[in-house]
Amino acid sequence: MLFTNIPGNRLRAGRALRRRDELLRDILADFRRTFPELLFELDQASPTVNAQAIVRIDRRVVRIYGGLAYHAHVGVDGLIFTLLHETGHHLSSGGRLALREDLACECAADCWALTEGAARLKEETGRTFVIGEAIRSLDQLTQPCGGGTKADAKLCWSMNWSRRKRALAGPESARSVRRCHLPEFFASEVNYI
Repeated sequence: MLFTNIPGNRLRAGRALRRRDELLRDILADFRRTFPELLFELDQASPTVNAQAIVRIDRRVVRIYGGLAYHAHVGVDGLIFTLLHETGHHLSSGGRLALREDLACECAADCWALTEGAARLKEETGRTFVIGEAIRSLDQLTQPCGGGTKADAKLCWSMNWSRRKRALAGPESARSVRRCHLPEFFASEVNYI
């Protein structure tokens, strides 16, 4: 999940920061217990508004950066969904990223987060989230982007937040997504280079 860095919205000090530290410790402990096959990292000092799935030589990692983890507009539901999404890149059996066959594509990661991931987290820890709240929280981090053109119809929903949030919030949520079209997009872009 890549978001732009929005300066001035990071929790800096005081009670709100202490509560966020405690919340992050609790959430990350729940994720570590539920998904022990992964390493969960918090890069507190980084201003980057992002989280990512990383494959190291011998370890699969989910990293959340300080710009997202401590963003004043990101609530608990947004944090949980983001971590489930990144976990889904590692654990989903769905479509793969065009440039990283060892990681699931954005669509598969979203679908896994809303289904298997959410169920496993709830079963193991009792922790849940509300996708509508996650979307409202994360929506504040995105810049308006184009949408609705014929070219956009060919793109994976990960490339268009407006389409992605509609799919996530829909009655079927991400379950209706059959496959990611991102590999075709990258393949078609190669022809233009």
